Amino acid sequence: MDGERKINCEGVPLNSAGAANIFLNTGKNPKVKEGTVIHLNTEKPSDVGVHINTTLSIASSKKIKLLFIFNFLLSIICVIISCSIAFYYWNEMISMKKQLDVLKDQFLIQNVRDGILNQNKAVQSPLVSQLRPHMRGFEAREPRMEAPSLKDELSPNARRYYVENLGDDMVLLDSSKKDASHDKSPYDLSIFQKETLVVQFNGNAPEVNLGVQAIIGPWARDMDISSKGSEDKIELKSDYFIIKESGLYLVYAQVVYLTHAPNAYFIWARQPTSTPRLISACATGDDSSSRPLNKSQISCSVQTVARLLKGDTVNIAQREKNRTLLLQSGYTYIGFVKLSS
Repeated sequence: MDGERKINCEGVPLNSAGAANIFLNTGKNPKVKEGTVIHLNTEKPSDVGVHINTTLSIASSKKIKLLFIFNFLLSIICVIISCSIAFYYWNEMISMKKQLDVLKDQFLIQNVRDGILNQNKAVQSPLVSQLRPHMRGFEAREPRMEAPSLKDELSPNARRYYVENLGDDMVLLDSSKKDASHDKSPYDLSIFQKETLVVQFNGNAPEVNLGVQAIIGPWARDMDISSKGSEDKIELKSDYFIIKESGLYLVYAQVVYLTHAPNAYFIWARQPTSTPRLISACATGDDSSSRPLNKSQISCSVQTVARLLKGDTVNIAQREKNRTLLLQSGYTYIGFVKLSS
């Protein structure tokens, strides 16, 4: 061909109803009825190049818009759910870590406490062992057997640890790596040791003639001897006492009389709906000397171990009538020492 000829039909979509039909070298083909027929004279039929520029138009649909919005909302919901699940498991891991730290501290404290208790073995009181089989209404508890020595249980190759104080933390370290200059004193566990409950009451009157009254009183709490917070453990009601905690108690008492005649008193414990239980009794003989009455002081003291229950009412009752008592500090008193729960 001498040159290229271009036929531009821009702006007409291929699917348009009014698009033009172009036929090349159709000859006298009877099937071609409508359209433009172009006859090209070329040396070879293959030397024809056709370039068609078309514009494709794509119409946006409402369905496509709705589908896009739905996918966008679904993505946001998935992101929110994923973040919520991650936050929940993060909180669970933090809580689990705190619980593990608490268990670790308790484990370390218990190991140190057991080591100190094994070094300082407690000795069972013979008084408690002898009195337990005679307690009424309660099951007698046998004393624990002495723990075997750690030297017999541990293997010679067993690894030993010691506790190092690092301020607020305690760390178990291998004893073989301990510095010889390190303080060898055991770790102070005094804050974990519970104070023994001691409560004492003194007479709260110079001289009292009971007359026909049997209950000895009034009493006053000895704040110098009683444990801190003892008011919540044993309550004072003028001439009797109310036990707030059940347990095994050492009960001791002393009463001083101004008389030449014999005397006796009893310590009673009673539940509100039960009959009184006798805790202990004390009796004296008469004074046959010629001393004056104001110098004839007869004292009677007693000590015993008893199981007291929560709600028990404890008092001291005088057997004889018309007895004069010295209800003063150092003369007449009663006390409670809690031995165990």
